[in-house]
Amino acid sequence: MTKILKAIVLIAALSSVMLVGCGGDANSNSAGTIDKDGHITIEFWYALGGNSGEVVEELVNQFNQSQTEITVIGTYQGGYASSMAKLWNALSAKTPPAVAQIGGAPLVGNTGAIIPITDFLNQSGDFDRDDIWEVFWDYNSAGGQIWSMPFNHSVPMLFYNRDLFISAGLDPDQPPETWDEVIQYGQLLTTDTDDNGEIDQWGFNTKDDTHWYLSTMFMENGVEIVNSDETEVLYTSPEAVEMLTLWGDFVHKHKIMPPNQHDESKGDFLAGKVGMLLMSSSNVPGTIQDAPFDVGVAMFPTIAGKERVVPVGGASLIILDHDNELIKQAAWTFIKYMANQESSLYLSTHTGYLPIYKAALDWPEMQSYLEDNHRSEEAILQLEYAESIPLFSALGSSDAQLRVAIEAIELGTSSPQEVLDHAKEVVDGVLLDNLQDQ
Repeated sequence: MTKILKAIVLIAALSSVMLVGCGGDANSNSAGTIDKDGHITIEFWYALGGNSGEVVEELVNQFNQSQTEITVIGTYQGGYASSMAKLWNALSAKTPPAVAQIGGAPLVGNTGAIIPITDFLNQSGDFDRDDIWEVFWDYNSAGGQIWSMPFNHSVPMLFYNRDLFISAGLDPDQPPETWDEVIQYGQLLTTDTDDNGEIDQWGFNTKDDTHWYLSTMFMENGVEIVNSDETEVLYTSPEAVEMLTLWGDFVHKHKIMPPNQHDESKGDFLAGKVGMLLMSSSNVPGTIQDAPFDVGVAMFPTIAGKERVVPVGGASLIILDHDNELIKQAAWTFIKYMANQESSLYLSTHTGYLPIYKAALDWPEMQSYLEDNHRSEEAILQLEYAESIPLFSALGSSDAQLRVAIEAIELGTSSPQEVLDHAKEVVDGVLLDNLQDQ
């Protein structure tokens, strides 16, 4: 398997590059065109749908209206996995776009398919790197290079039903801060509301990207996900087993979470059947809009006595490698616009994604927005505790194996140590294969 194919397969598994020289006429190709008057048109593929996709499209429109030298044609390609598959097909046919939005971009950094953003940052003074949160640069870096530009990023949050809190005698202005409190609150929120002998209101659940929340718990407990050489994963330690045991206790010991019901968890939350739910901060505006009750948003719970740690997620902007310098520079001009302060403000105030700038809370426009949307502030404040999960070559396999491990624990078919040992065996095998293919 080629390096590029292997990288694309790995990133698709996360759901979570144009080849050097595209051939053809220098003034007309799949990534972009240059007309006889020097006007440049470039293709941009993005992976956000719904309201977030409309916001991306509006930013593209604003860029096009801001100047007359470049026109960007933005095209939605489906979610992260779908868009990555289409990108790979385009690469195979040598018809990729000039710019794309993908998750896990650093994983394709050593394939020669994309141009490191470091190259552009070093050539211009358009960004002061210190203005942007360091965790976002880390999330977009590998091997000493920044491969992609921070764009739509998020952190995991605790959403809760303030109305159910009041009904259970809980203070809705005092959400749980620790896992001990989650258990305590969850027991009060878990009830048989119609007295038929079955629980129909659960205290706690998570969305279906369960690996993200377990990885957060690992990080909180000092667990390293992978070793520095990226030759083995490290989550079979006692600290990791402790966290997966706690996850199982939510179901079997404390009985605050239903087993293996993550796919429908958001719908259950909106229907008033779940008191607390772990989700991405990108869900804040939509959940508030869709819920028929008062929604609370709080920071991710911590382990009592330990520091809060949260991993960032989301996607970034990449420039595909190309033999036409004018099109590459046009792509960078577009990315500069999409990642500037005004665009970051627009994205974060029209979606649940985070502003990438440290000073965002001091912006008058952001302060005005938060006066009416105060629940979005918790996610921004949580960036003080954000870290990047290492983007290693077997991350997609690792995430999949952690989801399998969680399902087994919730269904009671194996022990935490057994499932983590099995996960390590599988993922270490993938890491070995990847090293042998280099």
